[in-house]
Parts: sequence; structure tokens; C-alpha cells
Amino acid sequence: MTHSMTDTRNLAHLLRRAGFGARPAEWTAYSKLGLSGTTQQFLHPETVADPFPALLADIQGDYVDFDSLDSIKKWWLYRMSHTPRPLEEKMTLFWHGHFATANYKVDHPRRMWTQNETLRAHALGNFRTLLSAVSRDPAMLVWLDGVDNRRGKPNENYGRELLELFTLGVGGGYTESDVKEAARAFTGWQFDRDANTFKFSPDQHDDGMKTFLGQTGAFNGDDILDIVVKHPSTAHFICTKLFKFYVHETPLPSDIKPLTAAYFNSGYEIRAVLTALFTSPAFYSDAALHSKIKSPIEYIVTALRTLDAPFSATNNNLLGSGRTMGQELFNPPNVKGWNGGKLWMNTMTLITRANFANSLTNIMSQRGLLSPRLHRGIAAYGTAPNGLQTPEQMADAVWGLLLPGHAPSAATRSALAGYVSDGGGSSVNFDAKAPGLTALILSAPEYQLA
Repeated sequence: MTHSMTDTRNLAHLLRRAGFGARPAEWTAYSKLGLSGTTQQFLHPETVADPFPALLADIQGDYVDFDSLDSIKKWWLYRMSHTPRPLEEKMTLFWHGHFATANYKVDHPRRMWTQNETLRAHALGNFRTLLSAVSRDPAMLVWLDGVDNRRGKPNENYGRELLELFTLGVGGGYTESDVKEAARAFTGWQFDRDANTFKFSPDQHDDGMKTFLGQTGAFNGDDILDIVVKHPSTAHFICTKLFKFYVHETPLPSDIKPLTAAYFNSGYEIRAVLTALFTSPAFYSDAALHSKIKSPIEYIVTALRTLDAPFSATNNNLLGSGRTMGQELFNPPNVKGWNGGKLWMNTMTLITRANFANSLTNIMSQRGLLSPRLHRGIAAYGTAPNGLQTPEQMADAVWGLLLPGHAPSAATRSALAGYVSDGGGSSVNFDAKAPGLTALILSAPEYQLA
């Protein structure tokens, strides 16, 4: 199927931002669906079969240990790199940064994984329902000291972060008194440590009158959640954060207004907000295209998917690479999550990305996988086998596989062709040059951008 450069550019942009790129077979399928069809499929992951529950039931205990932090990190990376529901996983990653919870304090990988499953289950669902689930989550109750929040001795940590980081945001109209009253309302919200399930302890709950965001009543935690999801600042905060995550860092009020309207009109449904976002002019604007730096996880997973790389080709180097690049799953640095943006880039992280690219392409080449998968991918993007006769054609084809719809600069194209030609030859030794060329493109400045 032939597509215009604009169609290719926009579809590739959607796949990078709303997911983690595409394997060649996926690109073919998404191309047939078209931009609108692919967007709808992403927004409705329930229409696509989820292979992971059955797979997990088969391998758990042998290959996945939910009491091991490294094991659950690898499982989530595997899931991201193979999911047929990309937006569901991308939103799970978004919520992991939003409700940032770290195992270095929770100290219980199984609770961390349970929270991850909770975030996935509600990833595109109702924000009020998600808040309720997170507020009752055992890992969150440990992380923000809800287990120590008792009548007469309220702990303010969860109440504070609920308002500052999860809903209204800094400057969203709450006061220190609102933080204290919220803390009182959540007293008695604890969990059964043996069953790892939420429990409410009435004897530890402060059932007295409270005044919160201008309303007065004998509020409990659910009452607080009902109030905050209705607040205009919550709509603005969540919609702005989603816009910055998926589009670019400098939204205008006119960009956010349709998103907050979708939030309220739908009764706080995140899917409705994302529908408005992905179908907005801003999403495909020049300001959005190639404007965001890939996070380490986005970089790693996108490389695996684009190259159709087997998980084993990472040589067990995934976790160390991600950590050195600056992003460790299940261990965000603090309650604010990862700052991201330009902070992903420094000398050490760039070297680590280049080393990861070199290792991945060399291992795939040594196993006889790289050239066949490049050829298959190149064909999926429309280049015939006889279109790889010159250094320029090879450089263009591999670039187009890894960065569809994004043409290289003349200088970059010349440098890549020069590498293929060994400085002047006109013939192409595809197998010999494939690892180095692929690694160079994966390390190029353009590839660091989503």
C-alpha cells in the first residue's frame, strides 16, 4: 500500500507518541487501518486480544518471579516491547510517573507489581475510579505513609500529594488547611499485610466534621476524591500533563480547553480526553513533530520494536542500560517522578544509548538476525530488494525503517552513505555494513526524539 510522505509521517508520529513505534508486521497492519483506524484501535485496546494473561499463567514461577524486583522490571519491559495494545502500556507508564511510587521505600516487589496491574486496568478509564484504586493500593499506602494515618495523629503525606501532584496541582486553589482536612478524612485507610488487600479500620478513622475546599461535612476519603475530581484545577492539571506528555511542552489555553471539556462532559473519562488530544490539530502540528526527547524506556522499547529484535538480543543488559540512562522502572527518584525532557540528555546517558545500540545490533548480527529483519522491515516500508544497490539507497532504506516520515539532513545522509561506501565505493555489502549503520542511526540526534 502506497502512502504519501505526510501519511507516513503522521502514522509514524502516532505510533511513537501513543505507543513505542511498530514492528514491520504491525506497520503493515496499521497502514491498512489508516490513521483514523489506528487511532481508534489504540483508544480501544479491549478490541485487541491480550496475550499476556495466558502467557503469564504458563511461565510464572519458571521465568517471572513477582517477589524479585529485577524480574518484574524485565517482565514489564517484555510486555511493552511485545504488546498489541501500545497505548494501554504507554498510559500505564504515564500513570507510573504520575502516581510515582518506588520500591526503595515500599520494599515489596509484589506490591509494586500489583500497583502496576491496577494502573493498567484503569489506564484509559475513569479518573475517579483510578483515584479510588490508587488511594487503596497497598504500595501507595506504604509509600505515602497511609498506614500511619490514624485518628488523633493524622499523617499528611498522602493528603498533600493527592492535592499537589495527583489532582489540583501546585497553585490549584487548595490551602494548608485543606491538606490537613484531607489527611483526617483518609484516617483508617490501611491494608491487610498478609493478603495485600485494602482494609478500612473504623476505630482509626476520624469521623468528625471537616471543611475541605470550601465544603463542610463528616467527610471520609471517598468524599475527598469526589470533591477533587470535580474541581476545575484537577481537569486543567491532568489535561495539561497529558498534553505535555503526548504533544509538546508549551500548550496554549486553546489547546487545553477542548481536553477539559472532554474530561467533564464524559464524567472524568481519560479515554475521552485522549480522543480529543489525538484528534486535535496540535497533535500533528510542526510544534509537536520530533519535539520530545524519548525517555530511556521509550528509547529502549522503540528500538526493540522497530528492529523486531528478540528480547534475548539485549544480552541481559536492559536493566543496567535503563538505569544508567536515567530511568529505573518501579524506582522513580521521588514523589514527583522523573523530570524528563532535556534532563534525559547528558554525556553519560548519550554514551549509554550508543553502547546499547551497538550491543543490540552486533548481537543480532552475530545470530544472523539483523540483515533478514532489516530486509523484512525495509520491504514493509515499501523499498524493493533491488532498491539497495548504492550506499545512498541502503542508508535511505535503513533510515526510513527506523525513522519513517522523517528525512535526514543532507549532511547526515552523506555521512551515512559514506560509512556504507567505506569512503568512496559505489557497491554495497549489506551484511557487513548493517550493524554499524543501524547503530549509527539509533545513536543519531534525530532518533533520540519521539
